[in-house]
Amino acid sequence: MLVRPWASDSISLTSRSAKLFKFSPTVGIVIGTYASVPYIHLQLEARRRFFSHIPCLIHDDASHKINELASFAKAYDCDFEYNSQRQPPCLGDLSVFVGGLRWAKEKNLELLLKVSRRWIFRMDWTESLARLALNSQYATFCSYTTTFNFGFRTECMGMAVSQWGTEAFLTPAAGTLYAQKSVFVEGYLHNFARVFESCNTSHAEAWRLANPMSPDKNGYALWDLMGTDRCKPSENFLWHDFSRPIDYFKLSQSWGLPYAESCFNDPNQGGRNKR
Repeated sequence: MLVRPWASDSISLTSRSAKLFKFSPTVGIVIGTYASVPYIHLQLEARRRFFSHIPCLIHDDASHKINELASFAKAYDCDFEYNSQRQPPCLGDLSVFVGGLRWAKEKNLELLLKVSRRWIFRMDWTESLARLALNSQYATFCSYTTTFNFGFRTECMGMAVSQWGTEAFLTPAAGTLYAQKSVFVEGYLHNFARVFESCNTSHAEAWRLANPMSPDKNGYALWDLMGTDRCKPSENFLWHDFSRPIDYFKLSQSWGLPYAESCFNDPNQGGRNKR
């Protein structure tokens, strides 16, 4: 179990190679949460069923359910970490990216997927993301949503650890956490993705030219699996913009998990300062 106090420390810069991925990359996943024990149990059961071959980290924003989350992570052979104090709005989400990338570096992973607590996969997504990373040689993998008109989404976002895991991102992001200055996470991360795109190798640049995106949707290789409308139902995952608590409950029932429908009504499980 790791505790992340978010002190402003120094992180070494990794040199850039001609290709970000020479072979199919090693993949890991970080799941960000505040409490949400029933949802995290679903997350862990999904991993056990569909992608148990990759390492997993649960990152909690100093909730009142740390002990329960740590126990579930241990039972499912996953790592667990938590913030030493509750973060202001949006910074809790940012801390998932920083903590996850540090963990990915420690694990020598090449590709990290961050998902939010209510993004529950119902299939093995790992080959799809690894193939996109290898073919595009991009540093960032996500999508946009026509509903809400967001050009960049962070509820499910893949990152090349060789780029995102350097001081180019980690040092300013940790500084933002240390300063306790709230940011709009989608816009904040999109700007970094654009910077990494501006450093594209020739292979990634060829991908960009062959797959043009409008200026509000640039900076990443589009992952088709996510779809382009976060409110449109998918057979591949549940997400709270189109999935109701009863949908998560029915999935938990089908997997034999011991929860009532009411357990999925409040993801924060009564925690204070809800957001």
